[in-house]
Amino acid sequence: MTDTLELKQAVPDTESDQVEAAPPPFEGVKWRIKIGDKEYGPYPRTRLIDFLKEGRVTAGTFIACGTDKDYHRADHHPNLRWDFKGPKKRKFGDPRLDAGETEVPVCNYFIAARLLAGNERFERVLREAGKMTRASGDMWVLRSKQTIQQIRSALTFATRPHEHFIIVNASKDRLAWYNIGVENDIAVRGVWDSDEVQ
Repeated sequence: MTDTLELKQAVPDTESDQVEAAPPPFEGVKWRIKIGDKEYGPYPRTRLIDFLKEGRVTAGTFIACGTDKDYHRADHHPNLRWDFKGPKKRKFGDPRLDAGETEVPVCNYFIAARLLAGNERFERVLREAGKMTRASGDMWVLRSKQTIQQIRSALTFATRPHEHFIIVNASKDRLAWYNIGVENDIAVRGVWDSDEVQ
């Protein structure tokens, strides 16, 4: 568990060359992780923080700092300040859940599109997202556990330049769209959550 040094130049002999030896480079404190009987590391603090954010190091994981021989539980380590009781951070790509939700609910979606080069790729994405059917023309109904953002992201890869679509989450009263143009974007935003209804 020692770092390997690679020397590219010979170190001068301080007595014969009369050159003062340089001080050793500063090394940050390294952390080690013990899982069962196996030790992992040493890791710099930034990597340990990544493990904490990812949930790979939890409150009950045993860790040691620097040259310490004793391992402590992460939630009791004197040199680690981490809120293990706080809300778990969402990982990149994980769906956003509404308050009180513990898993992504099944939702009903209505999708309308303007497709110029056929709809095979578009429909394939919808089939992979859940149960779907064509309503009429370039309109579909989908029932899926995916979020509106996940469906929008997947459909953008199935559309070509000058094609566009709008998705309505009928279960959660949400709206998403792609490539509809600046004026339409502003107009849709101005209507969707408007307090003024005539």
